[in-house]
Amino acid sequence: MANQSVTIKDVAKAAGVSITTVSRFLNRRYDSMSVETKQRIEQVIAKLHYQPNKMAQGLKGQSRTVAVVVVNLGYPYAVAVIRSISSVLNAAGYSLLVCESSGDREQEAQLLQSLMAQGVDGIIIQTSGDNNELLERIALEKPVVLMDRQFDIPSAINVITDNQAASQKLTERLFEEGYRSVIYVSEPTEGLSTRELRLKGYETACDLSGASPDVRWVLREDPASVDALVRELAEHPPERPFTVYTANGLVMLDLYPRLVQLPYMVPTEMGLATFDEPDWVHVTSPRLTCVRQPTDEIGIAAAEAVLDRLGISEAVLDRLGITVDSTADATRTLASEVIWNRSTTRRS
Repeated sequence: MANQSVTIKDVAKAAGVSITTVSRFLNRRYDSMSVETKQRIEQVIAKLHYQPNKMAQGLKGQSRTVAVVVVNLGYPYAVAVIRSISSVLNAAGYSLLVCESSGDREQEAQLLQSLMAQGVDGIIIQTSGDNNELLERIALEKPVVLMDRQFDIPSAINVITDNQAASQKLTERLFEEGYRSVIYVSEPTEGLSTRELRLKGYETACDLSGASPDVRWVLREDPASVDALVRELAEHPPERPFTVYTANGLVMLDLYPRLVQLPYMVPTEMGLATFDEPDWVHVTSPRLTCVRQPTDEIGIAAAEAVLDRLGISEAVLDRLGITVDSTADATRTLASEVIWNRSTTRRS
């Protein structure tokens, strides 16, 4: 017979674990929990005849809200992913709370603390990587999904794209097209996996093509650095034909109006390409070559990962047409696609 006087605190003490660990066990969140710990909690619950308070369990996690934190809400990538996340979560009966961190450490930390206080059921975040200890603590209590930028945080799930492979593929294609050099323009990597992996893919392609890497750094918050790069290309151009390949669409957005004013014919003398597919690509002439990230699939995978960690029954998800792979690795990598356009087409 259930003993209603036994509390979760009693179970934790008898099992020699934290209350959080017992809570995770009761909510069937066994990730990062050893078989030995799981068995010990089961034995203590049986021995003490512990019965969880069903009313309390029913109230827990009933905000029916999942938060999404992105760096820049004005970025097309973020808008597309959020739309995709929303479609899946809404179908499962969850609302979406969208926040912007501006890539600022303190702002991100305050947002995370506020979201915890509000009792959101899960967090999907494009993080700066400056609050990983806080995210690790949160991931012990709630589902945490890291998207776009990859970090090794216990209990968190990463949903990313194949940044290195896609960058390498694009760069190799540029050399195959007959460009003598490919100038790679990026903001400082600053420990961000997206920047590091795209750079590594570019460098690998240069090595395989027998070319020397030519990396130029800019700061988007410092227009003078962008002007200096364009001025350098004008006054000391590399051997033509060459390509300017930017690490993301925001860098290309800053550069594009200046680059097309240079005295080089696009694409015969100078090619233009970027990682990301900007929402303004349709107004470029010739149309810009880019790497299209699978934003729909990223959003779907992130939302499904949260639902899986929340313990939504497979029967409910099946009725909603949502498929969750509970055996998936902690990091899910989705393939991007090189969209080859006229801005880099030298051959007919």
